Amino acid sequence: MISGTHLCVRLVPLFNQLPLANQRQIESLLVHHHYQRGEVILAPGDEGRMVIVEDGQVKLYQLNEEGEEQVLEVMHTGDYVGERWLYGAENEATFAVVQKPAALCTISYEDFTKLLAEYPELATRLLQLTMDKVQELTTQNQYLMMEAVEERLWAYLNRQATLRGRSRFTLPMKMKDLATYLGTTPETLSRKFKNLQAAGKIDRDRRVVSILQ
Repeated sequence: MISGTHLCVRLVPLFNQLPLANQRQIESLLVHHHYQRGEVILAPGDEGRMVIVEDGQVKLYQLNEEGEEQVLEVMHTGDYVGERWLYGAENEATFAVVQKPAALCTISYEDFTKLLAEYPELATRLLQLTMDKVQELTTQNQYLMMEAVEERLWAYLNRQATLRGRSRFTLPMKMKDLATYLGTTPETLSRKFKNLQAAGKIDRDRRVVSILQ
């Protein structure tokens, strides 16, 4: 019997507002997997499915014209990917690789479409969450349009503080991944962090950052 205290679906905003009985029903449709660091779990051309991170860390990225990684997101517990492919669209460019040993849950296109028919409220909730993700991609593109790397970094840090509602927070990505997310190199990003510290705008202890002004 599926426990009500530990359900993968309870981690996901799309499902966790449903009654527990419905969550258990959805949980029965999920397939659980365990992956090690470095394993690629999604690649262009893969069949449509939703992947939920139950534990661990997964990086989403695409390749630019030069074949270099462009980080889209680093996923942690409760994050998911694949909802847009569940409607029949093909994954044309996105890769997902495990950064830390991960426990993942997946649901197939067929099972997900049945859920949408049975629970119409999921479609509305999914639309809202998808719009939030589109907004995040739009924000990233806005960063990349800024000519100066330091300006991109400062805008990114301020948005992270705003999202969390506090001036002190932990960066959600490693420096290497944040550098590619902001379209620069780790060396340049490190220099820009030091510039912001020297200007008295931030305080930083590894990945813990405090906005000072």
